Amino acid sequence: MVSKRLTSREFGAGVDESIEFCFDQGWTDGLPVMPPTAARILDMLAAAGLTPDAVITRIEDRQVTVTAEKVAINAVLAGCMPEYMPVVVAALQSMGDPAYGFHGPATSTGGSAVFMLVNGPLARALELNCGESLFGPGWRANTTIGRAVRLLMRNVMGTLPGELDRSTFGHAGKGSFCIAENEAVSQWSPVHVERGFKPEQSTVTVMAALAPQQVYNELGQSGENILYTLCEHMRISAGTGFNTEYVLVIAEEHMNILVRDRWTKADIREFCHENTRLTRSQLKRLGVLPGEVTLQDDMETVSLVPQARDFMVVAAGGPVGGFSAFIPGWGDVVWSRSVTREIKQN
Repeated sequence: MVSKRLTSREFGAGVDESIEFCFDQGWTDGLPVMPPTAARILDMLAAAGLTPDAVITRIEDRQVTVTAEKVAINAVLAGCMPEYMPVVVAALQSMGDPAYGFHGPATSTGGSAVFMLVNGPLARALELNCGESLFGPGWRANTTIGRAVRLLMRNVMGTLPGELDRSTFGHAGKGSFCIAENEAVSQWSPVHVERGFKPEQSTVTVMAALAPQQVYNELGQSGENILYTLCEHMRISAGTGFNTEYVLVIAEEHMNILVRDRWTKADIREFCHENTRLTRSQLKRLGVLPGEVTLQDDMETVSLVPQARDFMVVAAGGPVGGFSAFIPGWGDVVWSRSVTREIKQN
């Protein structure tokens, strides 16, 4: 269904009729939405200290200007609390950054979603999940913030399945893909501090990303055991042949072993950069690189990511279980790169 123009209006009918009206207009992601009444929209705007016509971002490839009113409407539709509005605004601003390159990942057959990582005091204040069932349902802030971004893509940027979203498969993260880093438990610097922000600042990082892939190792007794396991799983995923970014999500049991063995985030990045390489001959046999396999191809390797810094290490996940995960980025960093932006609070 083609989404009709979404504007603020007063819904005078009952709740059931209002929800069905939103379905009829094509404003939903397949689930019921909260009717965007004028009062709810004004509450969203007030929470972020914004006027309805304030320009949040510009998506040049779509020639679309996203105003605060449009963000507020979709935040209401998604079921956000007003205090979530600044996070949604910052995420949209990150997506409008040329480095993110909105059009490519939004339209690709590759099926990427918008992965969002929230850091800083606001993540804790909003009770964003950073622990058990990290990528699962059950937390309003995580689910509705991610959903609001997807509804904005649908209702404002025209990213409709089968039209401007041509994903061959897609994945569940296209509904909502938002987590926080477990800064209270982590003994490492959080992502936003590594990226130049202060600990007391709150940020959101967005990345065009494929689905998370869980990695299991409960028998490994050293940090090196765990990282070799993670690298071997990532090497399999390297068949795309792209130089992209990866998120490494280290849960608490694995983190404690790595910290005990004095692995820093920088050490982890360097190790993974060196141990996820594939030879040119392997990539040629996959058909990812052109040409016939030569003897020299067995001597030359290609990295999974362009530089060690292109591994984003995040401490998050439940306290029990020998698991970590990785999230492959979409495409090449030339086309789309993760962007971190401060969340401005009213």
